[in-house]
Amino acid sequence: MAAHQGLKTVTYKTSRPGLRALVCLLLGAAILGVSWQVQERLGIARPFSLAPKKQENRRDAGRKSQELTLSSHTLYALQLGAFTRQDAAERLAQEFSARGAAGYVYRDGETYRVLAAAYPTRAEAQTVQTRLSAQSISTFVHPCVQEAVTLRAGGTAGQVDALREAAEYLDGLEKKLYNLSTGLDNGQMTGSEGREALLSEGATCAALLNNLTAAFDGEIPAMLSPLQGTLSDIAAEAERIRGENGAARIGAALKKAQLLVFFGVYGFVESVRQPA
Repeated sequence: MAAHQGLKTVTYKTSRPGLRALVCLLLGAAILGVSWQVQERLGIARPFSLAPKKQENRRDAGRKSQELTLSSHTLYALQLGAFTRQDAAERLAQEFSARGAAGYVYRDGETYRVLAAAYPTRAEAQTVQTRLSAQSISTFVHPCVQEAVTLRAGGTAGQVDALREAAEYLDGLEKKLYNLSTGLDNGQMTGSEGREALLSEGATCAALLNNLTAAFDGEIPAMLSPLQGTLSDIAAEAERIRGENGAARIGAALKKAQLLVFFGVYGFVESVRQPA
């Protein structure tokens, strides 16, 4: 008969419940410590973590940990309309995107806002608002604010580096897209130049998305999904106008990409600050 091999149980004889609880606690701590050491020796990564700097988890010791600072952004968006139904918002967005507006639909609670463009100052937004009013197009200036935030990321070197590269790139992309959009609107660049510029940004976003996906072995954490979605959306928006020559549609794509970046990074920051 084969000998049975199994887990041996050690029984501690004591009539003092407090001592028994203390022994169990010490055993649990010892097992946890040994588990972490085994993970490190075998190269098994502990879960990725990301939190505001003040919420740093001290158990992240032994992994790569790096601060990530995202700058503040304030935009003044021109709103074409606000709806309680998404399909109504999408119809209006489609109508105006053909005319050079972003046609971006932003869900704000139970309201779907249709945004035409966004500007770094209220004065610039109001200047365009006045010009549109002369064309019998009514708009409303909607301020959008993303506060600066410092986060601490913890994980493998590949994970932290991929996140940092993606986040830092998107942090500077919103202003770059705004400059491209205004340059096209003001005649400082041609439609084909605007198209090639957006295609270049789309290719970079696609590469950053691939790096991020590879760093997490194809399973990107939910907390990073806003960044993942933004990189994917910019790449898709660029591909959508690959064969486009009309300046109005290319301008609309640049304006929409700018808003995609802003609200994508905003959603990412909020998801980290207020995890589900």
